[in-house]
Amino acid sequence: MREYDLIYIIQPDATREREGEIHAKVDSFVSEGGGTHLLRDDWGKRKLAYEIQKFQKGHYFQLSFLGDGAFVPEMERQLRLDVDVLRFLTVLANDNVKDIEARVTQAREYEAEQARRREERELLEAERAASEAAQAAEAAAGEQAGSVDGQLDAGELGAEDQDSDANREDAGSEELETVAGQAEKPIPEATAGDDAEAKG
Repeated sequence: MREYDLIYIIQPDATREREGEIHAKVDSFVSEGGGTHLLRDDWGKRKLAYEIQKFQKGHYFQLSFLGDGAFVPEMERQLRLDVDVLRFLTVLANDNVKDIEARVTQAREYEAEQARRREERELLEAERAASEAAQAAEAAAGEQAGSVDGQLDAGELGAEDQDSDANREDAGSEELETVAGQAEKPIPEATAGDDAEAKG
């Protein structure tokens, strides 16, 4: 029995449902052709070596399977007709797999390990995103608090200016009252001695 690796790249904007349809189509060729599905490894979205159909990135997948290879040409033809499949490549990984059961068990263990690592990676990414969001919210709250403090300081300065103006107005009023009071005092009458001095 031969072991093959099929590496195919799906355009990065495809939905999970669309990706599932492509996976199902590939799996059907393997099962209907008498092959054995070993594992599918999700490599994630990666930068392409060159632009394909105006895409800079692609979602990479690797499918490992056992079979005689008779169905591979038709499978590749169908992939070539799919507009969401940017590129694909089928390679012969092992020309003579003797212990099929052991190889299947090994593939299942590897697939489970990859799934565990993927879950851990997604959990770390979620925690990092939550931490960044919390830091951004804290920074925004700090900026808002600083803005409020600035407004309060401006209000206090305005109140002090108003008090100062009021004090100046009070002082001015008192001064005017003093001048007015002095103006209202009667001028003392001149005495006879004063008249004589004035005439002399």
